[in-house]
Amino acid sequence: MPNADPLTNSALPAVTAHFSHTMQNNQSALPAYAEDEIDLRQLVATLWRHRALLAVAGILGAALGLGASLLSTRYVTEGLFLTPSIRSVSDYKRYEGILANGVRLQQFLQNTGQADTPAGRILHELADDPDRYGKTLKPEFAITNKDQQALGIRAKEDESSAMLGIHIVFEHREPTDGAPAALLSEYVRESIIRASMEATLLAQCTAFRMREQELRNAQIQNEFAILQDESRAANLRELTVRNPDASVAESRQIVSLEKGTERFLSPAAQLVAAEIQIADMKLAEVRRKRDRLSSAFKREYYCQAQQALYQAASGRAFLDQLGGIQTAVFQGQDMSVDIVEQTWNELDVERERWNSTYLSGMRFVAPPEGMEIRQRRPAPVPGVVLGGMLGGMFGILLVLVRAWWRGSRDEAVAPQQG
Repeated sequence: MPNADPLTNSALPAVTAHFSHTMQNNQSALPAYAEDEIDLRQLVATLWRHRALLAVAGILGAALGLGASLLSTRYVTEGLFLTPSIRSVSDYKRYEGILANGVRLQQFLQNTGQADTPAGRILHELADDPDRYGKTLKPEFAITNKDQQALGIRAKEDESSAMLGIHIVFEHREPTDGAPAALLSEYVRESIIRASMEATLLAQCTAFRMREQELRNAQIQNEFAILQDESRAANLRELTVRNPDASVAESRQIVSLEKGTERFLSPAAQLVAAEIQIADMKLAEVRRKRDRLSSAFKREYYCQAQQALYQAASGRAFLDQLGGIQTAVFQGQDMSVDIVEQTWNELDVERERWNSTYLSGMRFVAPPEGMEIRQRRPAPVPGVVLGGMLGGMFGILLVLVRAWWRGSRDEAVAPQQG
C-alpha cells in the first residue's frame, strides 16, 4: 500500500477536532428541555398508544351525557290564569300568604275529594316541597322591567304595578296532560273566593245589622217627635178657635219661613207649620220603614251566607248555594211590594257580579289541557357532545397521570439497578 500524503495525514487530526468542536457548539446552541416542559411529540405518541382508552372514555362520557339528558326530562304545563279581582300588587299581598301555603293546598284536595286522584296525588307531593311549590305560582304583571327594556318604553308606576293574573308553571317527570295545572287553578280560585267573600260577608253582615238598629232608633225618635207635634197642633187648633181673626195670608207665608220662626206668628200660622212638619216626618217615617225592611233582608242574607261559606266544600259550591239562601230569606214575602222586589233585584245583581268575577272572569287565557311540552336540559345532542368532550378530557388526564406515574417509578428504580 503506498504511503499517504504527508499533508493529508497531518491535517486529518485538525479537521476532526474542528468538526467535534463545531458539533459541540451546535448542540449547545439547541434549546435544552427543562424538566417541567412537555415534548409534544412524546405527548402525541403517548396519547396514540392509549387511543383505545381515550375512545372508551369518550364513548362512556357521551353515554353518560345522553343518560343525563334523558333523566332530566320534564313535562311542563304553563299558562296565565286571569284574576280580575286582583288588579295591583297591594291587592295580591292579601292572597300571597294563602296561595303559598302548601298545607292549605292539601286541605283543599281533601275537601274537594281530589286527594286520591292522579292529579291530586301529584299536587299533594308538590305541596310537601316548598321550594318547588314556590316556583309554580307567580304573579304576572302587565308591564315588567324586562318588557320595558325590550319594547323601549317607560311605563308609569300604576301601569307597571297592574296585575293580570297568576302565572302557573307546573313540571313533572311523567306526562300529565295538564290536569294538575287545571286543578291548581281551581285552588287559586278557591283561595281568592274564600279570602274575598269572607271579608265581604263579614263586613256586610255587621253593617246591615248595625244599620237596622240605627234605623229602629231613628224610628223611635221620629215617632216620639210626631206625637209631640200632633199634641202641639191640637193645642194650636184650640187657639185658632178662640182667635178666628188670624190672617189667612199669614198662614200661607209660613211655608217660606225657617223652622223655629213660626212661633212668632199667629196660632193659625203655627198650626199650618206644625201640620206641614208632621206630614214631612210621616213621609220620612215611610222611607225609614222601607230602608229598615230592606236592611233586615240583607242582614239575614249576608249573615246566612257567611255561615254557609264556612261549611261549603269549595268556593264554587258556595256561590251555587247563594241562590238557595236568597230564596229562603224571601220565603213568604209579597214580591209585589216594591221594596221587597227592589231588594231581591239588588241581591240578584250582586250575585251575578260575583259569578262573573270569580267563575267566568277567572280563567286560563289558553286551556292547559293539551298544552304540555317536553323539556330536557341539556337536550340529547348537546348532552352527547358535551359528555363526549368531558369523557375525552378525563381520558387524556388519566393517560397523562398514568404516564407520569410510570416515569416516576422508572426513575426511582434506575439508580437501584445501576
